[in-house]
Amino acid sequence: MLLLFLVLEIGVSSQTISVDALRREYQQVNSDSASCAKLYSRVNKTSNSDIITNAYRGAISISMAKHSKEKKEKIKLFNTGKKILEESIASDNSNIELRFIRFTIQTNCPKVLRYNKEIVTDKNFILKNYTSTTNVAVKKMIVSFFSQSNAVTDSEKQKLK
Repeated sequence: MLLLFLVLEIGVSSQTISVDALRREYQQVNSDSASCAKLYSRVNKTSNSDIITNAYRGAISISMAKHSKEKKEKIKLFNTGKKILEESIASDNSNIELRFIRFTIQTNCPKVLRYNKEIVTDKNFILKNYTSTTNVAVKKMIVSFFSQSNAVTDSEKQKLK
C-alpha cells in the first residue's frame, strides 16, 4: 500500500510545471512549433491552477492555434485559450504579468481574428507599472519583448531603461 502511494505521489508531482519554467519556455512558442506543442502538452497536464499558470495555459493554447493545420482545431484552440486568458485577467486586472501575456498575444494575432482591442491599454498599463514591478524575470521578459515589438515606439522602449 505504501509503495502504491509513493508511486502515485511521484506521478502527481511530475505533473507540475513551475511558473519560472513557463516564463522561460513561453518566449519561444510563436517561433517554434515543436516547442509550442511540447509546452502545450506540459501545461495542460499540470496540476497547477494558479492564475499565472492559467494565463500561460490560455496564451499557449492561442499560440498552438497558429501552428495547427486543421481549421476547426485552430478555432477551438484560439477560442479556448482566449477564454482562459481573459478569465485570468478579469480575476486580477492589475497584474502586470497577465496584461503582458495578453499584450504578447494580441500583438501577434492576425487582425482578422479581432483580438487586438487591448493592445494600447495593456501597453500603457505595462509602461506605467514597470518600475514598481519587483519580479526580475517578468521585467526581463517585458524588456526583451518590447525591444523587438513593432507595437512599441522607440521612445516607449527608452522608458524601460
